[in-house]
Amino acid sequence: MEPDARRRRLVTAVPALSLIGLAGCATPPSDTATRRYPTVPRFSSVAEGAAAPEGWRPYLLRRDRRTTVYSMAQRDGRTALHAVADSAASGLSVATDIDPLRTPWLRWAWRVDTVHENATVADDEREDTPARLVIAFAGDMSRLTLRDRMFFEQVELFTGNELPFATLTYVWDGQLPVGSVLPYARSGRIRYDVVESGAARAGRWLRYERNVGDDYRRVFGEAPSGPIVSVGVLTDSDDLKNHAEAWYGDIGLYAEPIANSG
Repeated sequence: MEPDARRRRLVTAVPALSLIGLAGCATPPSDTATRRYPTVPRFSSVAEGAAAPEGWRPYLLRRDRRTTVYSMAQRDGRTALHAVADSAASGLSVATDIDPLRTPWLRWAWRVDTVHENATVADDEREDTPARLVIAFAGDMSRLTLRDRMFFEQVELFTGNELPFATLTYVWDGQLPVGSVLPYARSGRIRYDVVESGAARAGRWLRYERNVGDDYRRVFGEAPSGPIVSVGVLTDSDDLKNHAEAWYGDIGLYAEPIANSG
């Protein structure tokens, strides 16, 4: 069957919105020239108005939607990645090669000033988030179920991107309680972990420290078996057609928790 015919057939079988939307969780397209970074390049390493640090690249969720605008800006005395989404959806990601067992302690900071009360990752039609952090893991792809393999192939066909073995996404949700964990509707290899909910803590910088190895075990039921192959951020507002804005501080993975880091 010709590729165009296959695409048309799949469109009738699987919602194209969902397939294309998940490209944001994908690793960058295969390319021998793509560098994989042993640490996450720091936003604070560049000046206001400069391009994002080397290694950070845009990724599109849907070609028919506006893209989120990312720029380096000053906020509250720090240089941060500023995301502005007006009925838009796209992200930034960096290809990495990081051992989640040796350096499991994930630290990041973000600030969101407003949160749409109807936005939630629990509903495909309202799946907007003012801020999310996407961690992609490699693994043994032969272990995927037939359903997941078919889904992964469909995503690659529609987007040209290869989904990783597992994706853990920390989200700021408009409704779900903090601590909620739920799978993406079409693949259990993609899980959401709600770390903020609603607008009660909006308007300030919030800092987080999570053990990604422990979180992976909690949401997938086993230890990670491969490296972290990409780290991404995403601010989107395309489903509810609203304005979303966020600032992202430095993201890093460390061998020890902050209390023991000296």
